[in-house]
Amino acid sequence: MSREEKKIMGLTISSHGLVHLYEGVLPPLIPLLIGEFGTDYLHLGIVVTIFSYAFGLGALPAGFLSDRVGPLRLVSIYLFGSGVLSVCMWPVGSLPTYGVLMGLIGLFCSTYHPASNTLISHAITEKGKAFGIHGIAGSLGVAVIPVLSAWIGSAMGWKAPHILFGLWGVGVGLYSLSVPRRSAQAQSVKSATEPEVDSRRVSYLNLVVFFLSATALGLTYRGIMTFLPAYMGQNVHLSFLKIDTVTLGGTIATLALLSGAVGQYLAGRLVDRYVPERIYLGATVIGTIFVFLMARGSNILLVVAAIVYAFFYFSTQPVQNYLLSRYLPRHRHGLGYGIHFFLTFGVGSTAAAISGYLADHFGLASVFYAMGLCFIASSCLALFLVLRARGQRKDRGMMASPRPPVYPYDIRTRLGS
Repeated sequence: MSREEKKIMGLTISSHGLVHLYEGVLPPLIPLLIGEFGTDYLHLGIVVTIFSYAFGLGALPAGFLSDRVGPLRLVSIYLFGSGVLSVCMWPVGSLPTYGVLMGLIGLFCSTYHPASNTLISHAITEKGKAFGIHGIAGSLGVAVIPVLSAWIGSAMGWKAPHILFGLWGVGVGLYSLSVPRRSAQAQSVKSATEPEVDSRRVSYLNLVVFFLSATALGLTYRGIMTFLPAYMGQNVHLSFLKIDTVTLGGTIATLALLSGAVGQYLAGRLVDRYVPERIYLGATVIGTIFVFLMARGSNILLVVAAIVYAFFYFSTQPVQNYLLSRYLPRHRHGLGYGIHFFLTFGVGSTAAAISGYLADHFGLASVFYAMGLCFIASSCLALFLVLRARGQRKDRGMMASPRPPVYPYDIRTRLGS
């Protein structure tokens, strides 16, 4: 990578980990918040849904703006807005106020993913590798937040994680102002000379199937991540650890989710070399198996199943980002990523409230059975993409001269290179 690319990656990596700290700070605190506000799983699931809807709904206009005002500016807006609002948790004393603030934080966080993925797809040459490294930062944020939020909350009170992460966000926001906007724009202009998708050859059927599959995985992400710490604390019993169930659940969830960072990196490396649709299908099918094992397991079996689930679930994310960069022309990347994150984080957030209802009435294990069904749906849609990609390769083989095969939407096919 060039010096400019490294600086852009440094900003997106630090910002990506942080956005998942904001996103995941609440679930480990659920036992504390139930006591603090005298509430239940359902109402806290609704608060998670409020955050997640804002997180997802805001991604749609953010993707549109990213194509017009520049992704780097949107990253700075996210950092300062979410950071300041998190610090404002200090005087909060009621559940409705908490829910409103969480919704506003989610709205500022919503600008991040469309902006950062657009920035990477425009500015970085080795996109698969960059998406993998970028994904590692997000996976680490997802992995460490259960134990980090649980430990800080148990030691200093439920407000402390929000405030500390908010101060961190403001600090990274100040760093974002030091990234030269002209350098980022120059990189973006440079990438404009690279081969891109011909907008006349976009397969809308592929896009629809892809978005439906991503939405199903978004449901599983929100449903599982909301109640995984509580489920771990309830079903994993280690007598030699003298810690409360809040901290125990958060710690074990973090250890399990660390494998997601490895999955992100390996998938990012593989996607530059192999057919991405096949990698996507394999990850969803194997993830399906281990979600159902989580629903049935306890103690060591549950921990192992969660580790393998996290590895394969998070490996789908760089593949999804790569597929979108191939399915859409460059000037529509921001909009595409906006729609993607609107569906996965916005529509997908419905699972938080639904899972809260299931947990209250049928137990926490029912959440994992329901999410397993969503995994099955996503796997079937991924299989369709594999079959489509195979058919398109065969069509090209019948029509092409004896030149090296190219991707279905590579503009080099149109140029005859």
